[in-house]
Amino acid sequence: MSEKAGLKKILYIAMSLDGYIATRSGDIDWLVEDPGYDFYERFIENIGSIIMGRKTYEKILSFDIDWPYGSIPCFVLTSSDEFNDTDIVSFTNSPVDELVDEISSRTEKDIWILGGGVVVSEFLTSGLIDEIIIGIMPVLLGDGIPLFQEGSGETKLELLDISSYLKGMVQVHYRVVDGS
Repeated sequence: MSEKAGLKKILYIAMSLDGYIATRSGDIDWLVEDPGYDFYERFIENIGSIIMGRKTYEKILSFDIDWPYGSIPCFVLTSSDEFNDTDIVSFTNSPVDELVDEISSRTEKDIWILGGGVVVSEFLTSGLIDEIIIGIMPVLLGDGIPLFQEGSGETKLELLDISSYLKGMVQVHYRVVDGS
């Protein structure tokens, strides 16, 4: 893999305290709307590309808002041929290691792994996540779509930072020290 020095692949996502990124039906209404922090604005400045799964992409489109990531190139992992690329969004069924190689050759900035759970699992099992930043929301869902899928394997982490924000959200920031 021909990665540029300093370029990181970062999982940045929110989950419930019990580890879910959405309800079984895909609902995310339980997310804290404004936790009162500016981390996102600082984070997005260092992002050169975004990778997400098709369901995550469709969920974002369902909000009936302008595309929230501006002109940052976005790659949607899918097995479908139903979608057409846009100026900003490209659909791909490339293996994640090949996709990361391709993106790394085009940017000096970090790659944001946005989700969902299947995408996270694929990146973890491939050893392609350098840092994990999770906003833990003050809610227990009891059931739903887990952030970490079974079979992702053991991954050792080093805590870099922990912060608490308004409305009870806690954000943890880890560096992956062992992807196997």
